[in-house]
Amino acid sequence: MHNIVILGGNFAGVGAAHYILRHVVPSLNSSEKLQYKVTLISPSDHTFFKIGAPRALVSNELIPLDKPFASIPDAFSDYNTSEFTFIHGKAVAVDEESKIVSVDSASTQTSVQYDLLVIATGTTSSPLWTLNGDYTLTRAAFEDLHRRIARAEKILIAGGGAAGVETAGEIANLHKGKNITILSGSFRLLPKLKNVKAGRSAERQLESQGVKTIHNTKVTSSTTLPDGKTSLLLSDGTTEIVDVFIDATGGTPNTSFLPDHWLDENKRVATEPSTLRATKAPAGIYSIGDVASYSKGSAMDSLWPVPALGYSIWADLIKSANEDGLPVGKPILKEKIYKQIEADMQIVPIGPMGGVGVIFGWSVPSWLVWLVKSRTFMMDKSAGLATGAQFLKP
Repeated sequence: MHNIVILGGNFAGVGAAHYILRHVVPSLNSSEKLQYKVTLISPSDHTFFKIGAPRALVSNELIPLDKPFASIPDAFSDYNTSEFTFIHGKAVAVDEESKIVSVDSASTQTSVQYDLLVIATGTTSSPLWTLNGDYTLTRAAFEDLHRRIARAEKILIAGGGAAGVETAGEIANLHKGKNITILSGSFRLLPKLKNVKAGRSAERQLESQGVKTIHNTKVTSSTTLPDGKTSLLLSDGTTEIVDVFIDATGGTPNTSFLPDHWLDENKRVATEPSTLRATKAPAGIYSIGDVASYSKGSAMDSLWPVPALGYSIWADLIKSANEDGLPVGKPILKEKIYKQIEADMQIVPIGPMGGVGVIFGWSVPSWLVWLVKSRTFMMDKSAGLATGAQFLKP
């Protein structure tokens, strides 16, 4: 029995598990002499559709609390138990020599043997944006923020990227008249985009909704006060006391449990971007999504490379079986590589009626932003994330 272990249970990990189970394992398991299975390990037993977070964190009336989450065991219930196992736990160590993953599960620690390992553990930031354990932590963070935003007078959002801009727009639209400030941390909003017009347009749209933008300023530390307010020390030396502070500055790669020599200088898994093979780790190690060195942190870089990852795993297993003189089955998968789009690709709602966007480097009108994302924040796709809906075909 060959065990393909996948660490991480959200966009990249769940997508990879479905793809491998549907298109890789059936081919390999057609031989009586070889058997392959997939083990998915995740600290949350639900997926989190974080694309919708900027709207979900504002009000339960806009997006019901449970809407962004979907059960992983339910989504994988149709697979044969001989081919799939889900472990609700957190990977805390990887032994390269013995090929063992140590997993903290509830009050116990278990060891999982792997033959191939896929690292899809993402990043950690505020539970508003990432799963920092079980999904109930994020759900509780939403519920708490709903109450605090409703009664807040002064709100500060740190981070001028898409998450910060979208969140500012959502709060300003639902709670008109509140004192809302966004710190860009750079010289403009949406600084990762080469198209500077998008950031300028976003600032104008936020300003029209009463949101103040401050550039070149960051939060250096925050302290929760006894009355529930937050004291913020800013990079310009000033102090701000706000009713609600939302940190939207990004996350830290979840790689502290991995051998350090597998990582690049940014503590991400060094990964070949077209095949998803880890370049500093032994053969049989792969990485996908935000934790991998190629990723720009977008959902596209988590989902679109899944077929290339599946092909790499299939090809490597076929090669290994052939070298051992073992028969393998059919069908034969067609070669797939991931070609990352270098041009700007980002749709950023600023409230429910529109926003700014860039597709293949070109600015798009606000009505197109409304059509693609502003109306629903794509929440209709939340359940499909858990079921691997877009990976029905190889």
